[in-house]
Amino acid sequence: MDVPDPGAPPAGWLRLKVLACGLCGTDVEEYTAGPVMTPLTPHPLTGRCAPLTLGHEFVGVVEEAGAGAGFAPGDTVAVDGTMSCGNCDRCRAGRYNMCAVSGQLGQQGDGGLAEYALAPASCCVAYAGIPATVAAFAEPLSVAVRAVSRGEVAPGATVAVLGGGTVGLLTARVAVLAGASRVVVVEPHPHRRELAARFGAEAVAPDGAADAVGAGMDVVFEAAGVPAVASTAVRLTARAGTTVLLSVFDADVAVPMMDLLLGEKRLVASLSHLRDTDFPRAVELLCSGAVDPTPLVSDRIGLADVVPRGLDALVADPARHLKILVEPWE
Repeated sequence: MDVPDPGAPPAGWLRLKVLACGLCGTDVEEYTAGPVMTPLTPHPLTGRCAPLTLGHEFVGVVEEAGAGAGFAPGDTVAVDGTMSCGNCDRCRAGRYNMCAVSGQLGQQGDGGLAEYALAPASCCVAYAGIPATVAAFAEPLSVAVRAVSRGEVAPGATVAVLGGGTVGLLTARVAVLAGASRVVVVEPHPHRRELAARFGAEAVAPDGAADAVGAGMDVVFEAAGVPAVASTAVRLTARAGTTVLLSVFDADVAVPMMDLLLGEKRLVASLSHLRDTDFPRAVELLCSGAVDPTPLVSDRIGLADVVPRGLDALVADPARHLKILVEPWE
């Protein structure tokens, strides 16, 4: 639908011509079951509420920079749409993802599924030398960067990733780059198992997971988004190892507490990413070519096709689609 032009950027903000925006599982959830994250009353940080423009994995070119923004027209930037208050104890400690009133462009503010968007300059990182369709992976890649950091994957560690979706495969790749001696992706769909090899990992079907990991892996990432897999992740973690919960699902899970205790295993969660560390690192990995996400792109579409070839396709055939990219001007 047509919406008003976002206009000129205020001080510290940028007006962007959107070049590419990835469709995420949270976009699908808002489309099929929403509003979930989109507020129906004004958000305490952004002041916005539904209807909002979705899309939080986007990149663009600066058309206009507000006062003090630090960017110039023509700069290409990747947008970390997470905004925080900056005043609470978590923000002051640099844990912006833990801000109690945080908001995100594309969920609590207008996002990148549009021709133009406004974004705080503080949420933008410049990139160069790569296509917009590669740079658009900065947000999901930063989630993987944080997950590997939370798991404290060290050189020589053995790693299992349960779930070969976009974030799972990117997590496997970042673990390889961190020096893991072995990375195994557990994934039911053959196509995604084939992709794992292109990211430097082994791949097995779920029924072969126990044999593949043997006595367990040093770090196991739950990236399947299936509640039952969380308990499996703990069981596949080696004694004194770490299980990292990465997916989003609203359900209680049964945790094998005796296994956790007797193995002195560590269970941690990893939420989103940090603006000052994880996101710039993701942009760096993309620009250097250390991570090439192009095998994950299952379709490239325009704005007019966001519903039929984008959201509807992700709902109808989630096994085939990993990342659908929207290019408003193509």
